[in-house]
Amino acid sequence: MKLRILLLLLLMNATHLHAQVLSDSLTLQTSIIDQIIITGNKKTRSYIVQRELTFHKGDTLAPFILESAIERTRQNLMNTALFNFVEIRYFQGLGNTVVVHINLIERWYLWPSPVFEIADRNISEWWQTKDFSRTNYGMFLRQENLTGRDDIAQLQMLFGYTKRFGVFYTIPYINKKLNVGLSAGFYVTSVKEVAYNTLNNKIQFFKDPDNFLREEMQAYVRLTKRQGLYDFYNTTLDYRISSVEDTILKLNDKYFVDGSTKQQHLALTWSYRHDTRDYQPYALNGYLYELEVSKVGLKFLKNEPDLIAISMGVRKYLPLSKRWFSSMALKGRIMQREGGPFFNQRALGYGFDYIRGYDLYVLNGQDFALFRSNLKYNLIPVKTYQFSFLKSEKFKKFPISAYLNAFFDAGYVSDKQFGYRNSLSNEWQMGYGLSLDFITYYDIVLRFEYALNKIGDTGLYFRVGAVF
Repeated sequence: MKLRILLLLLLMNATHLHAQVLSDSLTLQTSIIDQIIITGNKKTRSYIVQRELTFHKGDTLAPFILESAIERTRQNLMNTALFNFVEIRYFQGLGNTVVVHINLIERWYLWPSPVFEIADRNISEWWQTKDFSRTNYGMFLRQENLTGRDDIAQLQMLFGYTKRFGVFYTIPYINKKLNVGLSAGFYVTSVKEVAYNTLNNKIQFFKDPDNFLREEMQAYVRLTKRQGLYDFYNTTLDYRISSVEDTILKLNDKYFVDGSTKQQHLALTWSYRHDTRDYQPYALNGYLYELEVSKVGLKFLKNEPDLIAISMGVRKYLPLSKRWFSSMALKGRIMQREGGPFFNQRALGYGFDYIRGYDLYVLNGQDFALFRSNLKYNLIPVKTYQFSFLKSEKFKKFPISAYLNAFFDAGYVSDKQFGYRNSLSNEWQMGYGLSLDFITYYDIVLRFEYALNKIGDTGLYFRVGAVF
């Protein structure tokens, strides 16, 4: 009996000693961030950089947590689009303290450039006619990081197919807590060719080379709020007034509300975004949640439409191995009711909302659902080349990587107003194929795509920018 008690006491003592050693080991492994040094931000204010950090001076972190926090911080800083390269290292200080060094290479922020662009929705649509009269030319001036606060000022002057003058300004932070920002913009547009209807899911145009057929003025103000690092809220008040010539109403008497030649509205939009993507221009890890509610027409003005729309989206990016990656996205929109004017009936085929393989079509309507999926292989891992003949750090380093991508998309548009003359509406559509994606200089993404769709079309397409 005494022997058993002795053995039990020895066992309890050994367990206690093991726990103490383990505790001491963990304590020794943790590091205290004693100092954070930021270099290379010649124009960007230090507090703009510090806003993106996932660690702070005085934090006590285990090595694997510190490594993870450093990588997440690097991604956050790259996603600001203020820097070409971000390098973060830490060095052992006295005792268990560490010094973190963040070295930044800023981008070139002033982009005065001539503009020559197609006026169609995409290159594939323009290529059907190769009509150089359907191009815009002019001047585009964009000053990024204007005051070192990540603010952007833009001036746009376009001529040709579209005549436009616009001014825009955005500042992400206007308060001491660095969580409230402001945007404002104003532009006027005149066009000599108007998309007045759709037939067989193709846009119908009417052109008058001697007169402007539609003129438009828009102004908006947007209040933004950033909660923490990854949650964003926007509230936008928008005013727009548009007018068309009588000819357009003869072609489509439902072009504007109540068959009028003029339509105006006040619109209020609220949106929320939760974004943890590792690299926003071409994400491989993380996720994105989006919610938007908009009310077009607040019943203060004459000839206003009366529409409520709610849209939701989720995207998930998942690394499968060192060189294999997958991603999926779901997005949907519902409108309050049918009966809105043709001018407000866009659904799939515009901007980033489209089914791959349907580049030559539009699917207008009130409600829509969109599914996308990708399976990617990293064909060329990131390589950085240096142009020795360039002295500026903003341009001398040239990164490039490439991915082979297999994709499948599906979409559905509910059109209770104009669907009778557009066969692709009110049915599920599908597109699939392969693409070769290049990611390079200043977040430029070039995509060469071969796609097939449900109705038997095949085609080679070229895009600039990631699909999602």
